[in-house]
Amino acid sequence: MRCTQKSDMLTQLFAQARKLTTFVCLLYFLPLLFLIAVAVTSSRMEIATRLFVSDFAAVVDRHPLIGIASNLGVMLWTASATICLFTWAILRRRPGEVKFSAFLLCSGLMTLMLTADDFFLLHEKIFPRYLGLPEKLLFMGYGLLILWGLAAFKRCIFETDYFLLLVSFIFFGLALLIDTVQYQLDDLIGEWRILAEDGLKMLGIVGWFGYFLRCCSSRLQNRMG
Repeated sequence: MRCTQKSDMLTQLFAQARKLTTFVCLLYFLPLLFLIAVAVTSSRMEIATRLFVSDFAAVVDRHPLIGIASNLGVMLWTASATICLFTWAILRRRPGEVKFSAFLLCSGLMTLMLTADDFFLLHEKIFPRYLGLPEKLLFMGYGLLILWGLAAFKRCIFETDYFLLLVSFIFFGLALLIDTVQYQLDDLIGEWRILAEDGLKMLGIVGWFGYFLRCCSSRLQNRMG
């Protein structure tokens, strides 16, 4: 009996291996390409591979909780993008869901862009330092892109609990307001200004995540219930 079960398991395993060969190749193509790029860059530029692959706190030998709020924010950005793109993949071919699925696709891609910006410090370091693009110009670009999304998909948004999205925008707006007067606030409250600014930003990300979590779950329940 056990021999038969083992034989069936091996048969299934080999069958799955044949069926998933293409998927596995696609799944690991970019990660392997990334690791090759790390190896080449490390060798040619004489940069320790540890700087590319190790945890930040371990590299700088600091407390493991360093940047925890920022890391949690990136995790919530990523979760929001995943929810949007997963729901888009389910709804995109269903009748009557073309516009709403397009809204989720654009929202997911926009969230991925914000995730990359937050994680790699694009608007703070990379773009200004290496591409000469001022931070204010990037903020303006992000703002215009979000305004375009609101205008293009306003009917879809009005079908959702958009109060959560409004709360998120309020927190983001307050964080930006503090950023514009950061030097004046530094003189008044010191480092508490950083907690206020980054705390409000984190609350904005929480609102963004909560909105799309409820938006996508409600849509799936209504269409598949």
